[in-house]
Formats: sequence, C-alpha cells, structure tokens
Amino acid sequence: QIFPVSAVQAELSVWSREALDSLLPWCVARGIGFLAAMPLGNGFLTGTLTPGGGFERDDLRARHPRFTADMMAANQQLVVGLRRVAARHGADVTPAQVALAWILSLGPHVVPVPGTKQARWAAENAAAHALRLTVADLAEVAALPPARGSWD
Repeated sequence: QIFPVSAVQAELSVWSREALDSLLPWCVARGIGFLAAMPLGNGFLTGTLTPGGGFERDDLRARHPRFTADMMAANQQLVVGLRRVAARHGADVTPAQVALAWILSLGPHVVPVPGTKQARWAAENAAAHALRLTVADLAEVAALPPARGSWD
C-alpha cells in the first residue's frame, strides 16, 4: 500500500540549516508540510545556557560535541546575533523568539517544533508567532554562521 506524505520532520534551526538546501525545497515543491525539529538547537539558541555550565548526567547534551564548553563558546556568536536582532524589537523579545520567527518566515508550510517542559518557555515560544522580522533582520540572521561542531 502507498500512503501520501503530508509532513516531514527534520532538524532545522539557525545553527543547523542543512534542510534549507534540499529537503525543504523538496517539500515545498510537493505541497508537503515541514516540521522543524530542534528549532532552538536543543536550548542553545535561547541564550540561557552557559559554556562550561554542564548538564545533568541524563541530559543528552552532556554527551554531544556541540555542547562541550569549547564548542558552546565558539558558537556564542549565534546567540549574540540573535540577541542583537531581538534588542531592536524590544526589551521583552528573546533570542529564542527571533530564532523561531526566522523559521516561521520560511513560509506557512514550515512549523517549528520546540520542546520544553515548562509552561513559561512554551508561552515565550508561542509569542514568536507575533514577531515580525524585517528584511534586514532576516538577512542578519541568515548571515550568521552555522554552528561549529557536529552531532557525530
């Protein structure tokens, strides 16, 4: 039996943009929705993680190369860029909201799927829908370098 594909889920964020080159255009060409997994880079793009701050033993980030103190420090320029854009939109706008608004700007077929365990973060994430990034904001976010380090 053949089943139609209505949506595809893959990692897509400011720090992991590989899907922009092939998978996302494939989905758009076929009218297939795209669920952007890990749109906040497993929390890194929120700006709330401190390089070298460590993680609980059962936290998967404790074992991933992108979350070593060195790699987190090397990738701070991403958070700095998101903070810069956020500051232009008001004191209450966060780097996480900018990262999510950037994904939302990719089109109505793209839906970010941020994970959280706290209602506070869920409300903050949902507010990103109202954030309207300018053409200059979008260009600045797009110009940020992808994350250094791999998931391997």
